[in-house]
Amino acid sequence: MRKIESSNKLILIKVCLYFIDLFYWVSGVTLLCIGVSVQMKLHDTFVVVNEASSGVPVIITIVGGVIISVSAFGAIAILKSNHTMIKVFTGMLLIIFLIEIIVGISAYAYRGKLHENLLRRFLKTLDKYNRASQVTKGVDHLQENFQCCGAQNYTDWFNTTFGSLNSAVPNSCCKMITKSCGMNLNNDAANINQQGCIQKLKKWTEEHIALIGGVSISVGFAQLLGILFSYMLLRLLNEDYVDL
Repeated sequence: MRKIESSNKLILIKVCLYFIDLFYWVSGVTLLCIGVSVQMKLHDTFVVVNEASSGVPVIITIVGGVIISVSAFGAIAILKSNHTMIKVFTGMLLIIFLIEIIVGISAYAYRGKLHENLLRRFLKTLDKYNRASQVTKGVDHLQENFQCCGAQNYTDWFNTTFGSLNSAVPNSCCKMITKSCGMNLNNDAANINQQGCIQKLKKWTEEHIALIGGVSISVGFAQLLGILFSYMLLRLLNEDYVDL
């Protein structure tokens, strides 16, 4: 009777772990898709964003890939009921969870400094405009795509080599792009996008942060449940209630 009871308990725990692991895998796929879609959204502008940021989309993509790999390993460990593999799986979940907490706290604590670094590097990137073809193409695509101009505002261009030499902004700053529209600042200033690209990027990020935050919370919750049920499974296996 006790053996049947223990067998039922083992089956229940393994089924719960499978569902948790599946949810964990889905969360990983979601993060991977978010990371890839952000990179696709930036596409040509990624050379600009990559130089002026910490590569957040790449990090999200990598985290998604790691989660998918760990969940696949966990599924095999649960299927085989292997003590060592389950311990490794539990350890990986715990390590990833702790890293996520540290990264989250660090990002929140240094968010002001990150913004300053982003602004400084972005301004340096603007100064390469018309001198590096990839940067020129990336900046133009970014300003057209987000309908922005400069880092903080369009006047940032006057502190760049391009702006000081031409007393103008790139045509990609114009609301209605026409030939040499960036040269007509005095006559047609209303046609120039006034808002900077950093603010527009920040706004776009905030619009998508709810999804990223929701997935991150789900991942953390799945990890905690995974650690708990893995521990319960290990206890059952170690006590040898059933003959596996």
